Amino acid sequence: MGIGDKLKGKGNELAGKATGDRKQEFKGKAQQTKADVQDGLSDANERVRDADQEAGRLPGEDR
Repeated sequence: MGIGDKLKGKGNELAGKATGDRKQEFKGKAQQTKADVQDGLSDANERVRDADQEAGRLPGEDR
């Protein structure tokens, strides 16, 4: 999920810097930020799932 978006974003950022296209540069930075946020949310979701399992609950069960 994240690594491909980060690489694509870095490519856009560098291409924008090389050509002086600030719009493309910022688009690349935004893609990288989006990938970071998605990775963070995925990690948080995984931690919640792990905590539920440690507490003896399975995902989807009522609390």
